Amino acid sequence: MHWTARLAAYLAAQLPAAEAVEVANPRAMPAGASNETVGFDLRVRADGCAWTLPMVLRPQREEGILAPYDVGRQFRVLRALAATDVPVPATAWFEPTGEVLGTPFYVMARVRGETLPLFWYGRSPRLAAAAEALARIHAVDWQRAGLGFLAEGAADDPLAAELGPWRMRAERLRIGRAPLLIALGEWLRANQPADARVALLHGDPNPGNYLFDGERVVAVVDWELAGLGDPRSDLGFYAALQTVFGGMGGPRGETLLSEAYAGVTGQRVEALEYYEALGLYRMAVVMAGWAGRFGALSTGHTLEVIARRLAVLLGPRWAG
Repeated sequence: MHWTARLAAYLAAQLPAAEAVEVANPRAMPAGASNETVGFDLRVRADGCAWTLPMVLRPQREEGILAPYDVGRQFRVLRALAATDVPVPATAWFEPTGEVLGTPFYVMARVRGETLPLFWYGRSPRLAAAAEALARIHAVDWQRAGLGFLAEGAADDPLAAELGPWRMRAERLRIGRAPLLIALGEWLRANQPADARVALLHGDPNPGNYLFDGERVVAVVDWELAGLGDPRSDLGFYAALQTVFGGMGGPRGETLLSEAYAGVTGQRVEALEYYEALGLYRMAVVMAGWAGRFGALSTGHTLEVIARRLAVLLGPRWAG
């Protein structure tokens, strides 16, 4: 039986009042290098009426750049955020077993919107809208929203809450003992800003993860890296993305996104060099996974790029 027929049978069981359920027009959707995302039309007929609902299937990938994956965790994040003012796609069903498609999956509504290139190259109303959406994420009362499961035992320590999963990924990819990562991890622990706090993080706030209708953000997508940490960590990871993929932020870690974020929040954003350094730790792990999966830039080359940027942010001793 084709997977679409198996999915249709599963969805029919979730909709017992329906007379007919069909999964139509399946197609791969643009997504990040780590995700697998399939769009389809859910056709439902009941009581003489018919509906066609645009939906998205997110199956769990067993291996990949950011393994281990957990679509159940992503589903819980989206379901919790539905009760906040953060715009996210509506979630419908989560299947935790592999009995239907051979792997866990969830189904959510497909939001119509325009994605953008990976980076901002100029100021625009959309940039301000994205910064405002990011500020909304950081303002979520994550405990009241039911997102305490993201704490992973470190709700009182912003750095521990965020860095722990990345250290585990580094060990899994066999780069956890790289001298640069050891030194950077020690420096991060010793220099965490005194004003660091714990907030909800999107984890990957690049422009491609916002869907726009005109100048309005209609959905923020790709929550697989959601977690807890200081809000500036999202800004720092964006700066680190720029660094590794050929761009460059300012000498203190500032970017167009961080400037827009300061503008919409009305607050100065301090210590961005620290948070870009944290983002660079994460990017070393991401690129090690990328190299292993796609044969892309070597991990050694990436660490050289990171070391040069750290020398700009933190001082010349990091150049070596």
